[in-house]
Amino acid sequence: MSSPQAAKTRGAGSISCAVVLFALLVVVLTAAAPAMAAPAKVVNGDTQLTIPKAQVPALTAMNVAVLPVSPVSFRFQWEPGVSWLYDLPIASASTFDYAAKKGAFYHAGKLRFVNVLTEQELLMGGLRVVVTNAQTIALSSAVGTAPATRAVVFTATNLPAYTKQGKTIRIDGIQFKLTDAGALALKLALGVDLPTTTLFADVDLLFKIK
Repeated sequence: MSSPQAAKTRGAGSISCAVVLFALLVVVLTAAAPAMAAPAKVVNGDTQLTIPKAQVPALTAMNVAVLPVSPVSFRFQWEPGVSWLYDLPIASASTFDYAAKKGAFYHAGKLRFVNVLTEQELLMGGLRVVVTNAQTIALSSAVGTAPATRAVVFTATNLPAYTKQGKTIRIDGIQFKLTDAGALALKLALGVDLPTTTLFADVDLLFKIK
């Protein structure tokens, strides 16, 4: 018959073995788990927003112009057909996870929509491009002046091209469409009814991560 001391020793040994096995299991699971990479900080870059040649005549026919507010810059592309191009500097608070295709891009400057006939205008500042996944992308802004209301004014569901060379990343061919919220804001501010089928924008991003 086993003595009480022997039974106690075996019990202690079983507990020690269980503790060791548990510790080994934790080490194995930790090693097997994929590392969760944090989104990379964006050092600098630009977002180019283009109102293509098919849209410019529709806007000008309604007496609507889109003007840049510094440091947003503006230029024409004359051939083939007139396009309006806006370069929006990306702010350093922006982040992007290339593997997950997820990030948020903050911009300096504003866009000013103007009814050139009545001089009514709508200011869009605090411009953000938010990439939820590879093909769910939104452009939001603070609409109007104080008290400004943030709204998603453009959305895209197409699949743009993502490329990465070292620390430099490109996202090309985002096809934004005006949202109902964006159309309503423009109608209330400018007195112009711009259907969501009237205003499109093509967007490309070029930026460098840390």
